[in-house]
Amino acid sequence: MASRSSTQVFYFGKKGASELKESIKHRLRHYSTAYSLLYYIGMILFVGGIPLFIPAGMAILLDGDPILAYCFYMPGIASLIFGFGFTRIFRKVDLDLGAAILLSALVWLILTAIGSIPFFMAHDLVSSSIGLTPLDAFFESMSGYTATGLTMYTDVEILPKSILFWRSLTEWIGGVGVIVLFLTVLIRRSGTVAHKLYSAEGRSDRIVPSVIRTARHIWLIYLGYTLAGALALYALGMPFFDSLNHSMTALATGGFSVKNASIGAYNNIAYNDVIIVLMLLGGISFVLHSKILRGKIREFLSNIEITTMFFLVLFFSIVIYLNLFGLSFDPAGFQHSTFQSVSALTGTGFATQDISQWSDFSKFSLTILMIFGGGYGSTASALKLIRVAVLLYAIWWTAKKVLLPEHTVMRFRLGGKFYTWEELSSVALYAWLYLVVLVLGAIVFMFDGHSAVDSLFEVASAEGNVGLSVGITSPLMPAHQKIVLIIEMWAGRLEIFPVLILLFAPFKRKIRGM
Repeated sequence: MASRSSTQVFYFGKKGASELKESIKHRLRHYSTAYSLLYYIGMILFVGGIPLFIPAGMAILLDGDPILAYCFYMPGIASLIFGFGFTRIFRKVDLDLGAAILLSALVWLILTAIGSIPFFMAHDLVSSSIGLTPLDAFFESMSGYTATGLTMYTDVEILPKSILFWRSLTEWIGGVGVIVLFLTVLIRRSGTVAHKLYSAEGRSDRIVPSVIRTARHIWLIYLGYTLAGALALYALGMPFFDSLNHSMTALATGGFSVKNASIGAYNNIAYNDVIIVLMLLGGISFVLHSKILRGKIREFLSNIEITTMFFLVLFFSIVIYLNLFGLSFDPAGFQHSTFQSVSALTGTGFATQDISQWSDFSKFSLTILMIFGGGYGSTASALKLIRVAVLLYAIWWTAKKVLLPEHTVMRFRLGGKFYTWEELSSVALYAWLYLVVLVLGAIVFMFDGHSAVDSLFEVASAEGNVGLSVGITSPLMPAHQKIVLIIEMWAGRLEIFPVLILLFAPFKRKIRGM
């Protein structure tokens, strides 16, 4: 008979549960970083399961399909059970910044996996026309939670309302940030863990000193804008379901639509104008929103990101318009060029025209905007406007410094802030790394026969969490291309470094032992 030390025997009841709990702890303490994360992963599982019950109810009430409802509430229940179990088994511990960054990277994979389950369950249990294969389902869920908007569905207009809403809801949650939701719902008071988690998701500015209160202020602003946008579109004549979905995904700068032709399906100038405003709001920092809501208009307009945003939108709108429509003034044409410029810069991905039919020059112009991205601390991704402003100003600053006497001290000052050499180096390093990841992804598509312009456009759209497409992204694309875009979306949403840290974490012990 095997000894008790070699074979663990567990019994039902308090004694058995206690032995199981201590056994798991003993086995995992060897992996100290992983062990410290499991409690928080349990909390994330708990948070991730709750939203699934909303489309589950819609599947019954609006779609009249209990089997489709089952595809939502079963993963929801499982997520709640596992989440509750993790928080009961594992102890809450303080996280260092490295562990917080690892957690932020893991969170997006975990929620993406949970969010993908209804898609492939619907494929097997309901219909292959409304469901997706496991890889396509993971792609769709990653596109949703990262607020990208690239899709594996070829016809969204045949989808049940519950699936359409679930796609929009993942973008709405992911747009403001999963960690922000986590801090808002489950963390009751600020502390080192809350601060590190908030920083790990690429945020530093605060509306108020408390991280928790800042997170709650962000959600209040976000919810208010969403409702206002939905009511505005509905008042103009858009069906309420369409209005709500488009307001959610516009403000989240996500771009999922309930129409195959996106916003262009409505061919309505008034709708376009409202969507442009919502996309701009989504691309602006929530800290700046709090200022304008408090009447600090001058401070808002003088912000360097706001100045850069409106300059880029105006410049590229004019350039693209001249390339597509020439010198003759066409109001509708200028709105199209403005809409697509805003959509690309803010990383939304809505379209009023078929971008695949545009010239290479206009596609490349949109690619530049997709690389630049929106404001820091907004729902947008990519390089972020503050980094773009710093990089552009650095060109003039460097040229001016070269012309001055050698020992002249000239500090780098932009937007009322002085930047240290370390901060400038950090911006340059991130921009370089961002472009490297972009080019590596584009090379894969070029190797498969796509043109350089189209490859760069599609990968820039994924990495910048934009969602515009020249027609490459589809369920028919090879599996390795889907995986490349999944990684690009994930890395772009987390600003690359958390993903790199997570990927290299398994080799940390080996490197130390060399």
